This record gives sequence, structure tokens and C-alpha cells, in this order.
Amino acid sequence: KLLKVGGVVAYSTCSLNPIEDEAVVASALAWGNRFSEDNEVVGLLDWPDHALPGFVRRPGVQTWRVADYIDSSKTDIQGGKSSEDDEDDDMEGAPRLKWYDTFEEAERSNMNHVRPSMWPPTYDDKHKKNSIDLKRCVRLWPQDNDTGGFFVALIRKNKEIGTNERGSRQE
Repeated sequence: KLLKVGGVVAYSTCSLNPIEDEAVVASALAWGNRFSEDNEVVGLLDWPDHALPGFVRRPGVQTWRVADYIDSSKTDIQGGKSSEDDEDDDMEGAPRLKWYDTFEEAERSNMNHVRPSMWPPTYDDKHKKNSIDLKRCVRLWPQDNDTGGFFVALIRKNKEIGTNERGSRQE
């Protein structure tokens, strides 16, 4: 409601964690388009070519896995892919991670604080593709520009949220 139609908001973080970056953007877009048949109420913009000239930009990621810490006092670990197999014995006492490819897998393993929005958006049945092109997001990697890491997404409001195609409020 605070952004007028045609307005653009920049979502940015100094994190390169997709759960804090692309997952937040995907959730914001899903919320903004929740009443829309065409998913065009709010949408991602491409980064303008004239912005930050000379900076190396990388596209947003579209897939990622979610990790959870393994309680080392528990010996029976079910589900997920553990980093245990890759660690040396001299790493005893170090935190270990379990990786999950899906929300359902994490939920079955009783991962704490798990939410479906932590994973990449799912594919819609109607179009058989992900309707959110997260590659439009921009990642600035520290090694590319001699800077800190940075993430930015440009989101434009194309129509009033909660209105139908004719612009009248939905009930």
C-alpha cells in the first residue's frame, strides 16, 4: 500500500545467503501476487545496464539447499544429507550440518524453525515452470569487485494489490 503503481523498491542485503536473499524476494512476490491470476501485480525488474557501470554482476540463484545444525549428542540422524561423512576425526566437537533439498524432507526430520518459504519457489502446475525469474536479482561477489558481498533485487508494483484485472477491489 505504501508503494504507488509503477513505483520500484530495492531489496538489498550484505548477505549472500539465498534464504535471506532470493527466498525473501520470492516470498514478497508471492504475497504481492496472491490474488492475481497472472502473477503480474508485482514483479522483478532487470538490473539497469547504466547502474554501477564496470561492476561485475552475477545473476540471482534459482536453486539452493537448506542446512540445519546436527545435535552431536544424538546418534540417530534420519533424512537429509549430512556433512559428517566429509569431516575428519580432528573436527570432533565442531558444528555439523545436515542439508535438505525440500521442506518436506526437513519437516520429516523435525528440523526446528522450518518454513516452506526457505526453499526455492515451486513450479506451478499451469505453466510447468517457476513463474519467478530470480536470475533478475543481482549478486555482487567480493572477489569480483574488491568489495564486500552484496545482494539487490528491484521490485516494481504494476497494479494495485488485491484488485482484479479491471482495477476493482477483490472481496
